[in-house]
Amino acid sequence: ISASEYSDDYDRILIGLNSFFETKGNLEERKRYWISSNEKLERISEELETINSEINSKDNLIQKRITLFNKYFTKISSELYGEEYLLSTQKNEKGYDLIVTNLEGNPSTGKKKGQIAAFDFAYILFAAEIELKAIHFIMHDQLENMHDNQLSTILINLANSIECQFILPIVKDKIPADIDIEKYIVLRLSENNKLFKI
Repeated sequence: ISASEYSDDYDRILIGLNSFFETKGNLEERKRYWISSNEKLERISEELETINSEINSKDNLIQKRITLFNKYFTKISSELYGEEYLLSTQKNEKGYDLIVTNLEGNPSTGKKKGQIAAFDFAYILFAAEIELKAIHFIMHDQLENMHDNQLSTILINLANSIECQFILPIVKDKIPADIDIEKYIVLRLSENNKLFKI
C-alpha cells in the first residue's frame, strides 16, 4: 500500500483512527469515573439517610432528656437569680442547636458566669439521674464578676449540696464576707508560693 497512490490517505486514516482510539479511551475513563462517583454518592446518600433516620428516631428521647435537664437547670438558675433559664433545641440540617434562653435577653458578664455555673451544676444532677458516667468536677474562673449573693449561693448552697468537686480560683478580697473561706481552701497561692514552684 505504501508504494501506491493511496499511502497518504492511509496515513491520514491511521492518524484519525489513533485520535479516535485516544478520545474513546479518554471518554471510557471518564465514564468509569462517573459511574464510580455515582455509586459513591448513592452509598453516601444511603448512609446519610440511615443517620438522619436514627436521629429522628431519637427525637423523643432528646426532648425527654432536655425536659429532665431543665428540671434542674431552671431550679438552680431560679435559686441564683430568681429567673428560670431553659435549654432548648432547634433542629437544622446538621442536627440540633442547643440554645440557653431566659426572658431578660442579653445578660451581663456576671450573670453569664452564673448561667454557666447553673448549667454545669444542672448537668451533674442530670447525669446522676440518668446514670450517665460523667466527671463530677467543675472549674470556673472570674466568678468575682458575680454579685456577692449569687457567689455565696454557689459556694454555700450549690457546691456543698451537689456531689462534685468545685474549683474556684478567686482573689481573696473578692470573696463575700458571709463565707468562711478557711473551711473551703485546698490550695493557697501567693507571690512567694507559686503553683509548680515556678
